[in-house]
Amino acid sequence: MTSYPTNACPVCGSREHELVLTLPPLPVVVNAQVRQPAAAAVPRGEVELVVCTACAHLYNRRFDPAIASYDASYENSLHFSPSFATHASELASLLVEQFGLRGRTVAELGSGPGHFLASLCDAGVETGLGFDPSFDPDRLGAIHHPGVVVSSAPFPGPGELSVPFALSQHVFEHLTDPVPLLGLLRAAVVEFGGIVYTEVPNGELMVTECALWDIIYEHVSYFVPTSLDLACRRAGLSVSQSLRLFGDQFLATISAPAEIDESLPDRAAVEAAVDAAGAFGLAAAAAIERFRSDLDEYNRTGPVALWGAGSKGMSFLNLMEADHDSVAAVVDINPRKSGYGVPGTALEISAPEVLRDIRPTTVLISNPVYLRETRAQLATLGVEAEVRAIWGS
Repeated sequence: MTSYPTNACPVCGSREHELVLTLPPLPVVVNAQVRQPAAAAVPRGEVELVVCTACAHLYNRRFDPAIASYDASYENSLHFSPSFATHASELASLLVEQFGLRGRTVAELGSGPGHFLASLCDAGVETGLGFDPSFDPDRLGAIHHPGVVVSSAPFPGPGELSVPFALSQHVFEHLTDPVPLLGLLRAAVVEFGGIVYTEVPNGELMVTECALWDIIYEHVSYFVPTSLDLACRRAGLSVSQSLRLFGDQFLATISAPAEIDESLPDRAAVEAAVDAAGAFGLAAAAAIERFRSDLDEYNRTGPVALWGAGSKGMSFLNLMEADHDSVAAVVDINPRKSGYGVPGTALEISAPEVLRDIRPTTVLISNPVYLRETRAQLATLGVEAEVRAIWGS
């Protein structure tokens, strides 16, 4: 296995960092759709989470982009959840109203099928242009919305696209060099003096809440407020608003074209974040052992199921070294996941209806924001079980 190509911070380039946490090798792409038995034998990569002492950015210094490939089998859509769909609709309406996007054209880097673009169009945008090289309409299905146009081409270069609003959601955490792509978003709006919206998982919440299941190999980066702001400034974007969304799990910025600013963040803020990262590393190692013990205890009362086969759930199952003896079923409401394996394990993903036969006594959910939604869906299925979140509970 190889080390991170330069062993330098993806945001600021500093080589000064401190080790936070080392994890066992994890599946390289946990959101790949692979059938069993191949899913159990997927490639793995090492994880050494470090914190940059110059900007407080968290990253995996053992990340190797050569093995973390995203092809048409990649599936991480959240829009099958009513809770997430409501969040996306409300966010889209907020952005359209705040930035006067009714009747206008917007562009998204890493759009997938175009779910959020459809939400923006429903809120008043005339045309939503999506660009995502991993998009496969034959497998994922196109969004049948008159205003949405999705292409598998890369996001256009400078001078090739001009829109008043450009965005990207949950892309930059996958990139070893995010600043140039932020620069492409800037170039797309500069003629209009427009707005760039950027959204990533909130690394600060991961640290403060010990949400260690957020750590997956395909995320080289875990942005915190200081590092996301710096990435924007290095790309020539001035951040006017920083937002925490979806139960504080997402970190977002609203920015506009400005002069490039490479000055490092406030020293006191960075030092506080570095100290918090160190405390997280100690707590996370203990949490893994504690939850293995808890999982054994849950199984003494009856079958255990995991609800939510997304990144958090896949990371949890691998770190628990889960098998059919410890987890009787893994379910997800995304019908495109049913029948595929859980990468790195011998487990398979099923539709929630399988729980009617298994009758679990404990249902673990991978994300506490879905607690109420999951309880309601279990009630609809006629399944009575203790519902527990694997973090934040």
